[in-house]
Amino acid sequence: MKFLELNKKRHAIKTFNDKPVDYEDLRTAIEIATLAPSANNIQPWKFVVVQDKKAELAKDLPLANKRQVEQAQYVVALFSDTDLALRSRKIARIGVKSLPDDLIGYYMETLPPRFASFNDVQTGEYLAINAGIVAMNLVLALTDQKIASNIILGFDKSATNAILNIDPRFRPELLITVGYSDDKPDPSYRLPVDEVIERR
Repeated sequence: MKFLELNKKRHAIKTFNDKPVDYEDLRTAIEIATLAPSANNIQPWKFVVVQDKKAELAKDLPLANKRQVEQAQYVVALFSDTDLALRSRKIARIGVKSLPDDLIGYYMETLPPRFASFNDVQTGEYLAINAGIVAMNLVLALTDQKIASNIILGFDKSATNAILNIDPRFRPELLITVGYSDDKPDPSYRLPVDEVIERR
């Protein structure tokens, strides 16, 4: 599918039918999503595919979000790894057979002290931009397989790790509901491109 066509087919779908989503299709979409660029190629994301714990996750959500989570076949909880130095060393350790020596040194020796110098605001901004990019890749990959999705920001991030039994080092960023839908929404309004471009 051409990229323009794919973007025109992507919509925030908030109601889902009962048609099951094959887990392998979702896994493929996540694999495609992980091809997203990330700062320093640090890939700080963790995807938690939720099916059995959807009700717990939905329990205290605002009503509209609660319904989506309950109806979706899966919910992907996207987390960011806040221990960037550890993440960097993990890439070097796992990639040791594939990466050249200079990149192993980059991940083992150059990046960890750089990340150690980040304050909380810098770390937060760094993680947020990477999460946004990979989330967009995921919803486009799902759209390409004709699977509907929606990105949810409105949830209690302080409870997510406990509900899903995830190490607190990982920061919850977004919930992405996944399923099939009978909805055929009209295209969302977009400002004309010349309204958002300035030249200097």
